[in-house]
Amino acid sequence: MEYVDILKPPTFEKSGIVKSRIQAWDDGDWIGTFNLWIIKTTPIPSIIYQMRSPNSGWSPGLLDVSAGGHYQAGELIRDGLREVLEELGREYAFGDLMPLGRKITVSPDLKSRMRNNVIDIFMIQDERPIDTYELQKKEVFGICECPVESLLHVHTDEGFSFTTTLVKNDGTRATITVTRDSFPYNWDNYHYKMALLAERFLRGERPLIY
Repeated sequence: MEYVDILKPPTFEKSGIVKSRIQAWDDGDWIGTFNLWIIKTTPIPSIIYQMRSPNSGWSPGLLDVSAGGHYQAGELIRDGLREVLEELGREYAFGDLMPLGRKITVSPDLKSRMRNNVIDIFMIQDERPIDTYELQKKEVFGICECPVESLLHVHTDEGFSFTTTLVKNDGTRATITVTRDSFPYNWDNYHYKMALLAERFLRGERPLIY
């Protein structure tokens, strides 16, 4: 059983209360989450998306952040890289990440519990092929490269879609069609904003903040 620190609004600092993650969800508490967005320029500017496991209790089978997850009780922000290693088999130095700020998200899981998360957002550029990632089979069904230009269109042009190659956790490949409904719902257009930030990052714009 995993335990998490309960965060207290309005600053969302640690309250000193620790609960199991399931109990925190049941109680509607705020908990901390780490998100890392991996972007690349070759062969074209893209964001690495993971397809969530079909067995996930939240947004199963949808495309989500490259890697992310909840902090365990007592962990610091830099410890969020544990999730990246577990999910993708990638090790990065915390100092190489670009911090983009924090956001809050409120969304229901499959049991209709509202999951209240405070997310620390980071970005990093990694040009290595996606078939070199070592995917965690329990959490990650596969990963794919979504072109930034196509992402901008899919979030703004009604009915727009594009295809990309999904590398599954067993090493096989599949062609998938990406639409606006391929992503988890976020009240603040999170995925559209991240495509905009990726575009600006690759243009060399600094500083960036979510």
